[in-house]
Amino acid sequence: MEQQPIKITAEPQMEGNVCKFTLEKPLVEAGSFRFENRDESKNSVLAQKLFSMDQVTQVFITANSVFVTVQGMADWRMFGKQMGGLIREAVGQGQPLVNPDLINTLPSEEEIRKTVTEVLEHEINPAVASHGGVIELLDVRKNDVFVKMGGGCHGCASSTATLKQGVEQAIRKRIPKIGAIYDTTDHAAGLNPYFRPEGSCH
Repeated sequence: MEQQPIKITAEPQMEGNVCKFTLEKPLVEAGSFRFENRDESKNSVLAQKLFSMDQVTQVFITANSVFVTVQGMADWRMFGKQMGGLIREAVGQGQPLVNPDLINTLPSEEEIRKTVTEVLEHEINPAVASHGGVIELLDVRKNDVFVKMGGGCHGCASSTATLKQGVEQAIRKRIPKIGAIYDTTDHAAGLNPYFRPEGSCH
């Protein structure tokens, strides 16, 4: 029986230099993984394939999606086709796309929950409280974090920037191996991980 081709959907992101590639099958069993250079990509057959393109500066692998960041603004009609081919090659090898040894080095959910709670209570919420807002931790799954924005943050047009520049940056500073940070608040954009592509938020 002929094997069905792997379907990949490419979605260029608002940043312009980031594209999300979504597959119909899981890429990793749990957690999310960021690779910021070729040396780090040795821990992932998928990231290694994508870093074979000189323009790639970051690869972020989540459950069934991979976010690829490139230098400068990209023509995703051209890059998307190339990257889709590389993703298919990696998935088609039938090997784990992320080294199991790397997965074993992730901090525990309990450790992540404790640290994220501290960051929210002592760094983030005192800042957003002046606008009547609050950000709460809902869940931790492997190294992925789920938060909810309430009060003055809910429905706020600047909420995306608030989360990227505040929560994401503060949490990642304390836990470098944190995976995706998901905002479960309904901003009409669906459940998407907020992450900071290289050079986009400082």
